[in-house]
Amino acid sequence: MRVWLAAAVVAIASQAWAEEAGHGSLEFSRLTKPQEQFFWRRVKSLAVEEAALAYCGEADDFALRATQGVRACVTAAALEQAQSVFKAEMKKAAESLAARKPSCRAAPKPNRGWLGVELAASSAEGAEVAGTVADSPAAGAGLKAGDVISAVNGDAVAGPKELSARIRALAPGAAVRLEVKHDGAAREASVKLGAMAFDADGSVALDMPALVAESREDLKRVADEVTDLCAKCKTTVWALFCR
Repeated sequence: MRVWLAAAVVAIASQAWAEEAGHGSLEFSRLTKPQEQFFWRRVKSLAVEEAALAYCGEADDFALRATQGVRACVTAAALEQAQSVFKAEMKKAAESLAARKPSCRAAPKPNRGWLGVELAASSAEGAEVAGTVADSPAAGAGLKAGDVISAVNGDAVAGPKELSARIRALAPGAAVRLEVKHDGAAREASVKLGAMAFDADGSVALDMPALVAESREDLKRVADEVTDLCAKCKTTVWALFCR
């Protein structure tokens, strides 16, 4: 049912984006590189948000309102290009949600230990820290980018995947000893793990009620921003369409 809803929203979005009316003269090739990167990142994130609403059976009029607001500024070819990317990203997001099957009714319950580190894809030994989440156990323990976690509770860690699996296997609130190296210097860090909800495959579980609420708000905000876009070029982040 949810996959059907996602497909229906894509179809409605396609119809809305394709409706003919007066078009503007902006081609995406006229955008600066930062403007172009910003625009496509935003289109992709909006498509994911639309897929989240569709998965949970929430209808909205974002596609229609956004199209009406942008059409007067861009060429038909540019609008078609944006439509194609939006549809493709929404389809990917819908397929991912259908595979993961998160609940739309309640937030997932934190069920495993959580350290709060962002890890580099690979390192010569152990698991290299690329960054820490603000206010996380890792941040509280003073871990920082460039640190290499080489052991957990005395047991060596071969890489980032093994560290993640070790931490997830521990209970929230567990006290953990981490052996940490940085520029050749070794130290030990004591950490009390936080709690996080994870799927069976180790992915962070999706809080769909929160995601739907945030998506609905963001989609409405963007639709409001692009309404009569060309009449308010200097007051919106989307002013790049008015060049």
